Amino acid sequence: MRRFVIGRARNLIESSRQNCRFQRPLLSSSQSPYRFLSSTAVVDSPSSSSSSSSSSTMAPPVTLDTINPKVLECEYAVRGEIVTLAQKLQEEIRAKPEAHSFEEILYCNIGNPQSLGQQPITFFREVLALCDHPSLLDKSETQGLFSADSIERAWQILDQIPGRATGAYSHSQGIKGLRDTIAAGIEARDGFPANSDDIFLTDGASPAVHMMMQLLIRSEKDGILCPIPQYPLYSASIALHGGTLVPYYLEEATGWGLEVSELKKQLETAKSKGITLRALVVINPGNPTGQVLSEENQKAIVEFCKQEGLVLLADEVYQENIYVPEKKFHSFKKVSRSMGYGEKDISLVSFQSVSKGYYGECGKRGGYMEVTGFGADVREQIYKVASVNLCSNISGQILASLVMSPPKVGDESYESYSAERDGILSSLARRAKTLEDAFNKLEGVTCNKAEGAMYLFPQIRLPEKAIKAAGAAKKAPDAFYCQRLLTSTGIVFVPGSGFGQVPGTWHFRCTILPQEEKIPAIVTRLTDFHKSFLDEFRN
Repeated sequence: MRRFVIGRARNLIESSRQNCRFQRPLLSSSQSPYRFLSSTAVVDSPSSSSSSSSSSTMAPPVTLDTINPKVLECEYAVRGEIVTLAQKLQEEIRAKPEAHSFEEILYCNIGNPQSLGQQPITFFREVLALCDHPSLLDKSETQGLFSADSIERAWQILDQIPGRATGAYSHSQGIKGLRDTIAAGIEARDGFPANSDDIFLTDGASPAVHMMMQLLIRSEKDGILCPIPQYPLYSASIALHGGTLVPYYLEEATGWGLEVSELKKQLETAKSKGITLRALVVINPGNPTGQVLSEENQKAIVEFCKQEGLVLLADEVYQENIYVPEKKFHSFKKVSRSMGYGEKDISLVSFQSVSKGYYGECGKRGGYMEVTGFGADVREQIYKVASVNLCSNISGQILASLVMSPPKVGDESYESYSAERDGILSSLARRAKTLEDAFNKLEGVTCNKAEGAMYLFPQIRLPEKAIKAAGAAKKAPDAFYCQRLLTSTGIVFVPGSGFGQVPGTWHFRCTILPQEEKIPAIVTRLTDFHKSFLDEFRN
C-alpha cells in the first residue's frame, strides 16, 4: 500500500511539472503578480556569459560611497581614533612588554568604572545572582552565603517576572513590577507622584535617547538644541536620524554655566535659517564638563522650554555623582512640578542609567526614561517604537529597579551597602580634586572645579608651532596633543574637538575613574610629558 501511495504521488508531481512547462500562459509585465525593475527577459548571450567571468573585478556592493551618508556623518569620539591606537599599543605591550616606555595603557577616556577596578555593589550582585539562578533559593546553604534582604528581594522580583524566567522576553516597556519599584523611587526622590506607565526600561540610557530622536526628528529642518561641549551620543544620534544639531555654548568662564540668553540667541538664529526647534537637551551633572546646575538655573530652563514649546530632554545619569557640599541634584521633573507645572504644561523626558553613579554597571546595560507631558496618541507611538526592539535585557531591568530602591535602614545589607557606596563616592571626589589641582599646575592649562559626574574638561593653550605641526599631520591641535600623550605615556584622553568647543579653544576630557593608587602616576607622567611637549614646540 505504501509503495502504491508513493508511486501515485510521483506520477502526480511529474504530471504537474509537465503542465507547468507547456501550458502555463506567459504574462506581460502589466499582468505579472510580482514587480520587476525591467520586463526584459534574460537570455544566454555572449555579454551575459562574459559578465560572470569578469565578476571578480566588479566593485563590491557596499562601499563608503554607497552606504547611508548619515552613518558617515555621525562620529563618536569617546571610542574614536585615539582609543583605536591605544588598543593597538596594548596588544603590542601584551606581545612584547618592553615594546614601549610604559607598562600599561591607562584608559581615562570613557566612563567605564568596573573596567578600571571599581567593585560592584554586593547587594545588587547578590540579587542578580539569585534571580538568574533561582534554584539557589531552595538550597539551605544559600542562607549562609547571601544576606536575608537580598534573598527576600530576589523572591519579590521573581514573583513579578512571568514564569520567573530572566531569560524570557518581558513587556516592551519593561516588567510592570520593576517599573512600579522605579516609580516609587522617583516619587521618594522628588516628593511628587510618579506613574509606572511613564517608565520605559531600556538597555542603558543611549537607546532611550535614540528613541526620542527617532520620534522628534522628521527632517533636516528639525533642530535639537544641544550643549557645547556635549556628550557625542547626542550629535551622533541627531545625525543618524537626519536632524540638525543647534548648538548652545556653555560659559567656561563661569564654571560651564548655562545661560538662558544663549538659548534664546541660538533659537532665533535657528529660526532665521528655517529650522524648527523640537527639543532642548540638558546634561546635569554635565558631561564632559562636570558642572551641577543650580535650582534657580533649572527653573529658568524649564520656563524657557514651556514658553517656546520645546520638549525638555534631561540627561540625569550622573545624579548620584555630586562632589561639592554646596551643590545638590534636583531632577527637572521635581523642579517643574515645584513651579506648579504639570502634564499639560511641559513635555519632559528624563534619562537614567545603571552605568554611572556609584554602581558603574556599564556592561549590564540597564536604564530607563520617564516620559511625561505627552498625549495618549503620542505615547502609543513611543510604545510602538519600543516594541520593535521587543524589550530591554532583564538583568538591566532588575538593576534599574535596585538602583532606585537600594537597601534601607534596618535591612541586613544596609551598613555594607552604605559603606561601599560612600567609599566609592568619596574616593571619586578625592580623585577629581587631585586631577583638577594637577591640571591647574600645568603651564597653559586651566581646569574648572569638578562639581559632579566623572570627568574633567581642561582648556589647553597650545603654542602656534604645535598648532602648525598638528595641521601638517592633518589633525586637530587637541587631537595631536592627545595622540602624542598616548604614545609617550600610555595615558588615554579624548580630544575636546570630539565634544565640541568654542572655535579657537582646545580641550581634552579626562575621567576620574582610574583607581586612586594610580592617580599619582598619571599626574607624574602627564606633568613630565606636558613640559617636554611645550619645550619641543615653544614659539
